[in-house]
Amino acid sequence: MADNVTIARFNEPLEAEMARLRLQSAGIETFLSGENAGMMEPGLGPLQLQVNADDEADARAILADPGIAAGEDVEGADPDVTG
Repeated sequence: MADNVTIARFNEPLEAEMARLRLQSAGIETFLSGENAGMMEPGLGPLQLQVNADDEADARAILADPGIAAGEDVEGADPDVTG
Protein backbone atom coordinates (compact mmCIF):
# COMPACT_ATOMS: atom_id res chain seq x y z
CA MET A 1 0.00 0.00 0.00
CA ALA A 2 1.49 3.34 -1.04
CA ASP A 3 1.47 6.47 1.09
CA ASN A 4 -0.39 9.67 0.33
CA VAL A 5 1.66 12.68 -0.76
CA THR A 6 0.73 16.35 -0.71
CA ILE A 7 0.79 17.76 -4.23
CA ALA A 8 -0.72 21.20 -3.61
CA ARG A 9 -1.69 23.58 -0.82
CA PHE A 10 -4.59 26.01 -0.99
CA ASN A 11 -5.69 28.89 1.22
CA GLU A 12 -9.05 29.10 -0.55
CA PRO A 13 -11.40 26.13 -0.09
CA LEU A 14 -13.05 26.71 -3.48
CA GLU A 15 -9.71 26.44 -5.31
CA ALA A 16 -8.90 23.26 -3.40
CA GLU A 17 -12.26 21.75 -4.29
CA MET A 18 -11.86 22.63 -7.97
CA ALA A 19 -8.44 20.96 -8.08
CA ARG A 20 -9.79 17.92 -6.26
CA LEU A 21 -12.71 17.57 -8.68
CA ARG A 22 -10.36 17.89 -11.64
CA LEU A 23 -8.26 14.99 -10.36
CA GLN A 24 -11.27 12.89 -9.43
CA SER A 25 -12.72 13.33 -12.92
CA ALA A 26 -9.46 11.85 -14.23
CA GLY A 27 -9.93 8.82 -11.97
CA ILE A 28 -7.41 9.84 -9.31
CA GLU A 29 -8.46 9.36 -5.69
CA THR A 30 -7.83 12.42 -3.56
CA PHE A 31 -7.82 13.45 0.07
CA LEU A 32 -8.10 17.04 1.27
CA SER A 33 -6.23 17.34 4.56
CA GLY A 34 -7.46 20.10 6.85
CA GLU A 35 -10.88 20.30 5.21
CA ASN A 36 -12.88 19.65 8.38
CA ALA A 37 -10.72 21.84 10.58
CA GLY A 38 -11.04 24.68 8.08
CA MET A 39 -14.82 24.43 8.16
CA MET A 40 -14.88 24.57 11.97
CA GLU A 41 -12.24 27.27 12.35
CA PRO A 42 -11.46 29.27 9.19
CA GLY A 43 -7.87 30.41 8.86
CA LEU A 44 -6.27 27.42 10.59
CA GLY A 45 -3.90 26.95 7.70
CA PRO A 46 -3.76 25.82 4.11
CA LEU A 47 -5.71 22.83 2.85
CA GLN A 48 -3.42 20.10 1.55
CA LEU A 49 -4.50 18.18 -1.55
CA GLN A 50 -3.13 14.66 -1.31
CA VAL A 51 -3.05 11.68 -3.66
CA ASN A 52 -1.65 8.17 -3.56
CA ALA A 53 2.10 8.25 -4.20
CA ASP A 54 1.58 6.04 -7.26
CA ASP A 55 -0.62 8.77 -8.81
CA GLU A 56 1.62 11.71 -7.94
CA ALA A 57 3.17 12.28 -11.38
CA ASP A 58 -0.17 12.06 -13.19
CA ALA A 59 -1.87 14.32 -10.65
CA ARG A 60 0.84 16.98 -10.91
CA ALA A 61 0.66 16.87 -14.73
CA ILE A 62 -3.12 17.30 -14.66
CA LEU A 63 -2.95 20.27 -12.30
CA ALA A 64 -0.14 21.85 -14.31
CA ASP A 65 -2.12 21.62 -17.56
CA PRO A 66 -4.13 24.83 -17.96
CA GLY A 67 -6.66 23.09 -20.19
CA ILE A 68 -8.58 24.88 -22.88
CA ALA A 69 -9.15 28.58 -22.35
CA ALA A 70 -12.59 30.03 -22.89
CA GLY A 71 -13.09 30.91 -26.54
CA GLU A 72 -10.17 28.76 -27.71
CA ASP A 73 -10.88 26.45 -30.64
CA VAL A 74 -10.78 22.74 -29.95
CA GLU A 75 -9.09 20.74 -32.71
CA GLY A 76 -11.76 19.18 -34.88
CA ALA A 77 -14.60 21.11 -33.28
CA ASP A 78 -16.99 23.18 -35.36
CA PRO A 79 -16.63 26.77 -34.08
CA ASP A 80 -20.15 27.63 -35.22
CA VAL A 81 -21.75 24.98 -33.01
CA THR A 82 -22.33 25.73 -29.33
CA GLY A 83 -23.15 23.00 -26.95
